[in-house]
Amino acid sequence: MARKLNGRSISIHRSYPAKDIADALRVHKGTVLRWIRNGDLKPIDDGRPILVQGKTLRAYLEWRKPKKQKCATDEWYCLKCREPRHAAFEEGEIVSANRRTCNVRALCCWCATVMHKRFSIPTLSDLTASVRLSAQHHLKHLIE
Repeated sequence: MARKLNGRSISIHRSYPAKDIADALRVHKGTVLRWIRNGDLKPIDDGRPILVQGKTLRAYLEWRKPKKQKCATDEWYCLKCREPRHAAFEEGEIVSANRRTCNVRALCCWCATVMHKRFSIPTLSDLTASVRLSAQHHLKHLIE
């Protein structure tokens, strides 16, 4: 998984060579040069040293951030697929609950990965319209 790049140390009013960008973002210089070679990060011109405006670099880092995805009530976010997915077989299991919230887990309909989502008790009735829920079966410990 890619690391989160912190661009707060980048000034939008300065131009940076590739080595300074690499040092500021704590990545290898080759990584910065690859961004430029792929056309993702635009240099000021074709001259040497390769310079990138701070404003352009900040815009690239903002574009590179993963976008937040909103899940519907009957969807879970699958970490393997990296997308909101429905529960396989339209079934879920209540793992734990208290007076206000409960944790529900389900399998991804695409890759069968276990997905978890927290629900408030009032929204649980909306979920039961599309997903069958069951309570978790507690296993006895070896000591018992």
